[in-house]
Amino acid sequence: MKKLISIVLVSLAVPLLRAEFSAGFARLDITPPPGLPMPGYFSKRIGDGVLDPLCVECVAVSDGTNDALIYSVDDLHLTGPFFEKAFPAITAATGIPRDRIYVHSTHTHTGVADMPRGSYTPEENQLVTSYAELRVAKLADAGRAALADRAPATISIGQTECKGVSFIRRYRMKDGSSRTNPGTSNPDVVAAIGTPDESLRVVRFKRKGAPDIAIINFGTHPDTVGGTKYSADWPGAVRQTFESAIGGGVKCLFLNGAQGDVNHHMRLPPPARQALYAARGNGTNPKAIATFMGRAVAGAAISVWDICEDVPSGPVRGIVKAHPLPTNRPSADEIKWIELFDAGRKNEIPLKGMELTTLTSPGGRARALKDGPDSREILISTLVIGDALAFAGIPGEPYVDIGRAIKAQSPFATTIISCLTNGSHGYFPSTQAHQEGGYEGLSSWFAAPAGDMIVAAGVTQLKELRGKNKE
Repeated sequence: MKKLISIVLVSLAVPLLRAEFSAGFARLDITPPPGLPMPGYFSKRIGDGVLDPLCVECVAVSDGTNDALIYSVDDLHLTGPFFEKAFPAITAATGIPRDRIYVHSTHTHTGVADMPRGSYTPEENQLVTSYAELRVAKLADAGRAALADRAPATISIGQTECKGVSFIRRYRMKDGSSRTNPGTSNPDVVAAIGTPDESLRVVRFKRKGAPDIAIINFGTHPDTVGGTKYSADWPGAVRQTFESAIGGGVKCLFLNGAQGDVNHHMRLPPPARQALYAARGNGTNPKAIATFMGRAVAGAAISVWDICEDVPSGPVRGIVKAHPLPTNRPSADEIKWIELFDAGRKNEIPLKGMELTTLTSPGGRARALKDGPDSREILISTLVIGDALAFAGIPGEPYVDIGRAIKAQSPFATTIISCLTNGSHGYFPSTQAHQEGGYEGLSSWFAAPAGDMIVAAGVTQLKELRGKNKE
């Protein structure tokens, strides 16, 4: 009888042990050698040095049965062809299926291209291809290392605001038009169109016998460094500042939020702020703005680190699902303007600056979508831990209002929004912003309803995952 009781107790203990939540971390250097093309601008740049390392980071989480991987990669974006190789490679290395693989790009403009382009030489394209293969291998290695690093953990969450580093970059002009980055002192500016989302979230994994892990989530554009030297921009400064300040071996992964219409350019900056811009511009301190922003964002995270509130863990579940969106095919006027541009008559086109360059770009959506298709699929990625914490990843650069809407409608108390997750399809303006025009609307591959459709798709997936938790 005693033997039978012992067997029963052991059998009951096994699922209890397996159900213990755990988390692990890995970071690998992916800084390339000089000579690779750097995307992010309309002109080609070739990397010729390093300001700070580019990294891939991975947090592995497990509910004892299901594991998931959350990645952050220092690059501009990762596109569909990259993931056609990356998803199978990660699964082969870790055993984790695609619906629980969450790969985010920080969107640094001083990273490296992920795929060949027509503007690159054959030699440059070969370097890009080789480096993309290396990144795929690094993602697989990081996932395996993060799983091996797992330790029992609890979850706590903090929320605050980080003010003064993120600004709406679209403005209403005196002539009624919408302009992106018209100049911080442009006298024709009337007002910014919208308000930034200055909320910041911290997820803290308190581990037993191992350093804690932080996930910091904040959204704004990382293009503060420029030039031709590799840099993780201000997200890298966030990680470095946070880890140094907290100490104890703490590890930090950063997820950039909804940032399609926000950046670091302050309207009518005071002298001290102007000095930062000047130091970056004249090369005396190319990381001046990145360092300032990294310290500000890390400082906000540090301010709530010790008062993060504990939340229960629970099942780890995910959905990565394709959704069709209507494409933004060029209007008759846009086709006419492209023809004028090609004929050397750009002065007759009612567009300026970034808007004109975007519309007429050889690889832009207007030329590419002239003959269709009428719709394209994108992947929406959602990942949840229990009933308290959710991640919603969008494969492009959503406007802040899209992020706000998903968070407001999510059935989870804390929802982390991340841009450029499991794909890259350019800008996703909100429906209203799309109709107002401007650079992002002109460049977006998707028509005005796409913003609302992304919100609906993300919220539907989150509700589905919440429902599974109740089964």
